[in-house]
Amino acid sequence: MSVTRLRLLALTAVLVTPAVFAADKADVEAGKSAFTSKCGICHATSKEPGGPIMGPNLAGLMGRKAGGEKEFTMYTPALTAFGEKQKWNARTLDEFLKAPFEVVPGTTMPMPLPDDKERADVIAYLSTLK
Repeated sequence: MSVTRLRLLALTAVLVTPAVFAADKADVEAGKSAFTSKCGICHATSKEPGGPIMGPNLAGLMGRKAGGEKEFTMYTPALTAFGEKQKWNARTLDEFLKAPFEVVPGTTMPMPLPDDKERADVIAYLSTLK
């Protein structure tokens, strides 16, 4: 194996390992707490009436088309276009929550979650919402 290939494999391992490790150790309760303090200001997690309305309801998010919550009418054109190609799953949420403005330029989602562990915890919590 060439030296260049070995270096590339080592770099890949360094870049991928933190996110993979964080996902393996995800904590739903910690994710709920982080969600409540950072995301719950804008997003509801229950289909019950009331709750925040600045962002879409995230109950049943996993597997849903991005920009696909029918009750939410304030999606940006950027997120709607993104949703034509993407459904929310652990991978797409991880990428989006890490850097929303980079993944979907033009989104109004203002709160990135740059910490791998915290992001994995929030995704684990969102995965429990039906």
